[in-house]
Order: sequence, then structure tokens, then C-alpha cells
Amino acid sequence: MRWLLYILIFIALLVLAGFLFPRVATTERSVYIAEPPQVVFPYLNNFRNFNKWSPWYQIDPGTEYTYEGFPEGNGAVMKWTSDDPSVGNGSQTITASEPYSRVATDLDFGSQGKAKAEFTLQPQGSGTNVTWSFASEMGGSPIGRWMGLLVSRMVGESYAQGLQKLKTVVEQEAGNAGQDGPDTAVPAPTPSEPGTLEPENVDPDMENQIIEGDDIEQPDTDGDALEDFDQEEQP
Repeated sequence: MRWLLYILIFIALLVLAGFLFPRVATTERSVYIAEPPQVVFPYLNNFRNFNKWSPWYQIDPGTEYTYEGFPEGNGAVMKWTSDDPSVGNGSQTITASEPYSRVATDLDFGSQGKAKAEFTLQPQGSGTNVTWSFASEMGGSPIGRWMGLLVSRMVGESYAQGLQKLKTVVEQEAGNAGQDGPDTAVPAPTPSEPGTLEPENVDPDMENQIIEGDDIEQPDTDGDALEDFDQEEQP
């Protein structure tokens, strides 16, 4: 019967150890991307770019994705549906968007719980250090806290894979865009104030041109024209 006592002691130690773990599962991973924050930010702030580098996309390419709310930034929503239990059903919503520095999201995995994630972009030299963090409430039970350790490890591995894909995609697409030389597009004109009329384009060769030999008519300032008009009107 001694072996049974050992098993009970072992279980008790596991339970006690579980209470020592945090009730919130957290993890974060980082990667350096050799492009400035302005280039990296759209890949994080727009869910339609998410599957270019998502670590879960290849698990089930048949997953159905729908997009709601704003196209990008705060309020943008992406939902997914998959028969693969490794993907399942869920949604994520952008809850905060600070241009070129931070994107925060709420994750809803249905019966599997909820979580929060965040991207932070830190300029580093000519590139960007991107950190992807995760936090999920696991409850107060020791079993939940043990599960939190497993979740942190699994999510951390996926985040590391996703960030490496993000690095590859951003650097490759930025490199391809620069093969034809620097961007020489003309900046868009500054919008005018409401109610104003914009002048039409003027031929530079016609600007301020004076035709030789033509006299410029001077306005009548002595009142003679007015007198002549009055005389014509009299019967």
C-alpha cells in the first residue's frame, strides 16, 4: 500500500504547485525586421494581410474567413471557421491602433476561451523590432494554471513561427517594390478648404504673356463715358 501513498503525495504536490503558477497565461516573442515601422505596420493593422504570414494558415487552407467592421485599424474584425480542431472557430478584433507603434486585439475562441494579443513596433536603426505578446485568463484552479503553462508554450512557438514569416514577407515584398528604383510618385495635392474653387491648370507658356502691338485699354476715370451714355438715353 506504500505505492498508493506515494501516488497521493505526488498528486497533492502537483495540486499545491498548481496554486503557485499565475492564473494568467502570458507569452511574447520578438523579431527584427530590416524595414522601418511605416512599412511593417500595415501587415499588422489590416486583417486582410494577416494570412500572408499567419502561423496557422497552412494548418487548414480551407478555413473560411470573413471580415467585418472597418477595413483596418480600431474596429476591424476577422472571423474564421474550420472543421480542423487545431484551428476551430473564432474571431479577433482590433481594439487599439496607434500608427507605426502598436496594435492591440481581442481574441475569442468560443468555448475554448478568450485572450488578448498585442503587437508593439520599436524603431531600431533602419529597421523595426516587433514584439508579439499574448495573455489569457486561465482561472484559479490548479488544473487551469497547469494548462496555462502548456498554452504559453504552444502559443509562444506559434508566435515565433509567425514572426519569422512576417519578417520574410515584409522584407521580400519591400525588396520587390524597390527593384524599379525609388518611388517617384508625385505627392497628392493638399485638399482645399470647403467652398473654394480650384483654378484650372494653366499652360506655363501662356502665363503672363503680352502680345506686342496691342494697346491695353485703360478704364475711364473722368466720367465722360457716363455723360455720353446719359445723352444717348435722352429722347
